[in-house]
Amino acid sequence: MENSMRIGFYHDSIGTKHAGGIAVYARQLAVELSSSNEVYVYTQDGDMAHDLTASHAEVVTTPNFDVPAFEMLSSLPLPISSQPLTKLAMIAWSSYGDVIDHINEHVDVLICFNMPDDLLLSNLVDVPTIRGFLSDVSGGVGTAAHKRYTTTDTNFAISPYLADHVSNSLGYAVDEVVLPGLDTDQFHENAEPAFSCDRPSILFVGRLIEAKGIFDLLDAVAMLEEPVHLRIIGTGHAESEVRRRCRELGIKDDVTLEGEVSHGELPGYYTAADVFCLPTHVDSFAMVNLEAMGCGTPVVTTDLEAIKTYLTPDENGVVVPPGDTDALETALSELLLDPARRQVLGARSRDRARQFSWSQQAARLERLCAVAIGEEGTEPKHKAKAESIPP
Repeated sequence: MENSMRIGFYHDSIGTKHAGGIAVYARQLAVELSSSNEVYVYTQDGDMAHDLTASHAEVVTTPNFDVPAFEMLSSLPLPISSQPLTKLAMIAWSSYGDVIDHINEHVDVLICFNMPDDLLLSNLVDVPTIRGFLSDVSGGVGTAAHKRYTTTDTNFAISPYLADHVSNSLGYAVDEVVLPGLDTDQFHENAEPAFSCDRPSILFVGRLIEAKGIFDLLDAVAMLEEPVHLRIIGTGHAESEVRRRCRELGIKDDVTLEGEVSHGELPGYYTAADVFCLPTHVDSFAMVNLEAMGCGTPVVTTDLEAIKTYLTPDENGVVVPPGDTDALETALSELLLDPARRQVLGARSRDRARQFSWSQQAARLERLCAVAIGEEGTEPKHKAKAESIPP
């Protein structure tokens, strides 16, 4: 592509079908930018997502280090979990293989999305690096070491809330906010429902960890007077505890644990549910809320600043304080008993979700890449679609 930038994306699971929210975010930006720039995606080998393989991006893979041997290490008394170990293994292989050489030869700017990748790669490659802050990180020894040794000068965050946190609490300069977008061709109200139920249904999508509020949701469901069906999508280290809690609360027969579901299958689950609920305790954006909204499913979630980026309480969704199971039970009960309100909230949330465009956000990231390589002010190649952009 004449006069286009050469942009690299580095993330261990950005290419796989079953990637989590951060990886999906990175992948969507890579796919969008590949229409107007040379894009290289560096990721571990695996079952690649169709939208990536069908795009103009070139995928460069390392071996898949997310294997049982690394999972076994998480059970040992080590000061690091298996997930960072797989990332470090990928970087080590990249260093001794030809990935670093490939980056230096083919890329003008490299984008990383977590601390270990940025810390090491910013010192290994010969091109400018950009760090994307996508999760609610805390300070500590790791942050102090990263700030001292990283050579990255350009950063962006996934939401205004996270940008403020990263800047004010952690001391990093944030140059841009690049919000998630929504593929409205995929997440829409006409998606074929993935399941049917003879009682009101609640859907949860997320990692099965306490911080996502899954145990609050189980407690609230057990408190509901009317019988409901709870469908849970996701995996995590608390899965066995979730099953145990369902048995203790007497709701085992009312709960279905789907496990992992590919991103492309999610729209049908959103449209099948009467209410989507993510009672998360902490989040930098909570993309699944926006996906549910795009499908016209009313959302009950928590009163977090990051979520207010797209959800206005009682206007296009319902919020409760994190950890307040009584308030959560009340919100769910009232909404499930009021079909008319669900319809109004669903329509409003759908309209709001459509304001979030991957095209607009990719254009922002492209401008930031130009700044990082000293070409700010040049005419952008990526032309954002004429859609309203969230403030």
